[in-house]
Amino acid sequence: MEARAGAERSGRSGGMTRGGDDHGRAREWDRIAGVAGFVFTALLVASFFTPSTPMASDPPDQIVADLLADRTGHQWSLLLGFLADIAVFVLLAGLWSRLRRWEGPAGLLTDLFALAAGAFMAVILVSEGLYLTLVQNADDLEPSSVQTLSALDNSVGAAIFPAGAALFLGVGAAIVSTRALPAWLGWLAALTALVLVVGITGVFEDSVEEDSFIGIVGFAGFILMVVWLLAASIVLFLRAGGDAPYEEARAESRRAT
Repeated sequence: MEARAGAERSGRSGGMTRGGDDHGRAREWDRIAGVAGFVFTALLVASFFTPSTPMASDPPDQIVADLLADRTGHQWSLLLGFLADIAVFVLLAGLWSRLRRWEGPAGLLTDLFALAAGAFMAVILVSEGLYLTLVQNADDLEPSSVQTLSALDNSVGAAIFPAGAALFLGVGAAIVSTRALPAWLGWLAALTALVLVVGITGVFEDSVEEDSFIGIVGFAGFILMVVWLLAASIVLFLRAGGDAPYEEARAESRRAT
C-alpha cells in the first residue's frame, strides 16, 4: 500500500512537472510566433520600397524594359518576400499550436485553419515563383511568354481568395468558440473572411488589374489580413502560453458561458 501510494505520488509529481514543462514550452512557442509576426511586418514594410510587379496589361516590351531597368530592385523584392514567407510559416504554426491546445487535437476548426493556411501559402509561393521567372529571364523570353507569365502571376495571386477565406473563417470561429485569443480577433478574422468571399465574385470580371473590382477588394482584404496578423502577433507575445492546457481551458470556457 505504501509503495503504491509512493508510486502514485511520484506519478503525480512527474505529471505536474510534465504539465509545467508543457506550459512553459507553449509560452515559448507563442512568443516565438509573435516575434515571427513582427519580423513579417518589418519585411513587408521594407518591401514597399522595392519596385512593384509589372502590370499584365502593359505591352511585353514595356514589361521587359521595366524589369531590366531595375532588376536588382526586383530581386530584393523577391528576397524580402521569401523571407517574409518563412516568418509567416512560423507565425501560422504558432497560431495552430495555440488553437490546438484550446480546441483539442481533433478540433475541426483548427484543422480547417491548418489546411487552408497550407493552401494559402502554396498559392503565394507559386505566384512568387512566376515573378521570379519573369525577373531572372526577362531578356531571354519571347514577348508572348512575358505577357503570359505576367498574367499568370496576377491570376494565381487572385486564387488566394478561397484559401484565405477558409483560413480566416477557421481561425475566427475557433477563437470565438474557444477564447484561445480575444474574441475581437475572432470577429475581425470573420470580417476578413467575408471580404475575401466577396472577392471571389471577381471571376466574372475580364481583368484582375488594380482598378478592377477584384483588385480593390483584394487590396482591402490584404490590409485586413496584415492588420489581423500583426494584432495576433502582439496578442501571442503579450499573452504567451494561455491560461491552461486545452482540457482545462475548455472547461473554463464552458463555465464562463
